[in-house]
Amino acid sequence: MRLVALTVMAYAITGCSWLIHDRSNDYLEIEIQPNIVVPTDVALVTLSPRLAIPDVKAKILPEKFVVPRPKALVLDGNEQSDQPLASENVVELEVELVKDGNGSTILRLNVAYARAWSEIGEALKQTDTTVVDLNRSIGTYYIEVVDTSAEVETVGFWSGLFGAELEIVKKPLEIKVNRARSGVYVAIHIDQENLASDADAKPLLLSLQKKLEESEQDLL
Repeated sequence: MRLVALTVMAYAITGCSWLIHDRSNDYLEIEIQPNIVVPTDVALVTLSPRLAIPDVKAKILPEKFVVPRPKALVLDGNEQSDQPLASENVVELEVELVKDGNGSTILRLNVAYARAWSEIGEALKQTDTTVVDLNRSIGTYYIEVVDTSAEVETVGFWSGLFGAELEIVKKPLEIKVNRARSGVYVAIHIDQENLASDADAKPLLLSLQKKLEESEQDLL
């Protein structure tokens, strides 16, 4: 009895392939048979194979297949350096103040991202905005602007007498530069996720637009 039980367990472990013949590779050994011919005295039927196997002559392939490579494009040094610059600067810069889908004011530039990023950086240098940091990989300028809404304490008589100045309160903001099919969009944020109010964003965007347009006019 124990021997029978061990035998059954052995069959169970090795599977049941001994019961079912694996025919997955039988097609490799198949022989092509002639088409079936129906006798004319039985029926007037002409049979033709639906999936006829073409008579393909064997072609001896090389032991190692080498992928053909296209011919290299040869440019001299001047052409290689001038082509990217020419393609970037041939487009006349256009700066447009528009509204996004949420009604927030943004800027649209009609140039490539690399040029837009550079132009905005140069324009910021000509404004009262302080750039404290930047991250081109995420398209962000970290800036500080004067907070005109902040309450400033009045300088007392003695403080004014000794030359004390009003303390300027600054507000941190972020300038986001984003790629899009129709150009590059510039928006003002208070942080990574939230847009600034139009009261804060629009004056800054108008100032950027003015400096960008002035810079473009100087090049024409």
